Amino acid sequence: MKSIRGFLVIVLLAIVTLANFAAALRGYLGSMDEAERLFNQRMLQQVDLLNYTLPQLREKIAARADVLQLPARTSDAETSLEFQWVAQDGQLLARSAAMPEQVVVPLVEGFRFFNFHHYRWHVLVTPSSDKASWFIVAERADQRYRLAESMILQAVYPMVLAIPVIGLIIWWVLGVGLKPVTNLARELRQREATDLHSLDQQDMPIELVQLAQSANDLLRRLDASFAREKRFSGDAAHELRTPIAALKIHCENLLHELHPAPASVEKLKLGIERMSYLVEQILLLNRTAPDHFMGSFEPINLTQLAKQAIVEQSEALELKQHQIEFNGDECWVSGDRAALISLLNNLLGNAIKYTPDGGRIAINTWLRGRDVVLEVMDNGPGIPDAERERVFDRFYRLGGDRHNSKTTGCGLGLSIVQQVVDLHGAHIALTQSRFGQGLLVMVTFAASFAAGADAKNTHHNKLSDHKASTNETIN
Repeated sequence: MKSIRGFLVIVLLAIVTLANFAAALRGYLGSMDEAERLFNQRMLQQVDLLNYTLPQLREKIAARADVLQLPARTSDAETSLEFQWVAQDGQLLARSAAMPEQVVVPLVEGFRFFNFHHYRWHVLVTPSSDKASWFIVAERADQRYRLAESMILQAVYPMVLAIPVIGLIIWWVLGVGLKPVTNLARELRQREATDLHSLDQQDMPIELVQLAQSANDLLRRLDASFAREKRFSGDAAHELRTPIAALKIHCENLLHELHPAPASVEKLKLGIERMSYLVEQILLLNRTAPDHFMGSFEPINLTQLAKQAIVEQSEALELKQHQIEFNGDECWVSGDRAALISLLNNLLGNAIKYTPDGGRIAINTWLRGRDVVLEVMDNGPGIPDAERERVFDRFYRLGGDRHNSKTTGCGLGLSIVQQVVDLHGAHIALTQSRFGQGLLVMVTFAASFAAGADAKNTHHNKLSDHKASTNETIN
């Protein structure tokens, strides 16, 4: 059963159809009995008419040598009443055109069926009013039943034709009755992952109260679980950062005390730095998980955020003598500032780490209709086509710890980027760099045109802004 509404419509329509059929069958049988009575009454009326007309022709009939033949009585429904007038001695005095010249049935008073002229006939035998003769009135049974059925079916057809209409009415009524269920489903579907307040049970149908109570219990458990996760993140950040910071201080002191410092101390320093980076990435990954994300969305100037990321990474850029370019339009998106900063820092940090010394890096922000496209491009080793799906997996690192760049990493950067992309309903694609080699990362967001006066001016003047797009180079 995939649809409660469909199931109820089918069941109720089947019940209505069965009830209609039973009523129609009973009505049909009752109507046939009533039609039989009416047809018999008509035959008796025909006898009254013959009693009135035929005795006046007795002298004329007595003077004739043959049987008098008279026209039958025909109704509007094309059914005729045929008759025979028979004397007491069994002699045929008169008949209608369709009746044979011999007496068709024994002269025994009453109704009966008889076959002649290749048809089955309903026959009435009755004495005349003066008891001096007999009347035999006959009507074809097939015509009789056809006329009765035509009248009865005219009453049955509306009942049959009403079934689809009743089905539509049942469908509509059930839709109105199930509307609270639809409203409840829509409310749950439209909620953000962080909206865990209880469902309002006021004016809720009794049938849904139990479901709403169960949902509220689940929401309370989820809220408590998310609170524990949040506390864990804060506690882990404090408990892990503090000893790592102490290790860094002791390592620096050790480097100053030992001249020259042994290679093992340098390796210890690198290990502590990697541990610190791994802890920060894990905590960042946990904070940006869609189910745990507690950020608030607001209009963000993505172009300004990209420039800020370049400034913050300027020391690393200068250390490796990278040439970085920025091109783009003034672009606004709706998002969480901290999450977008994390995305930009990870994308730019990866480009810096894996691009050889003296390489090229470019960041672009383009307004494409209702979309904003963020591009981060380098001329490093790139990522093979077969590996571009796997690099978003947690802790997966191309080449492992033996990456050609000799740069340490933990394999969480692009996983964090993917989570931020999912949080903002955006799309990310990895492709070949336009520098001839390397990687181009394109993230497509929905543009925000309600970000304030600056964004509005950008929207109205995007053509002129595109012609005068920013082109900055930092050496």
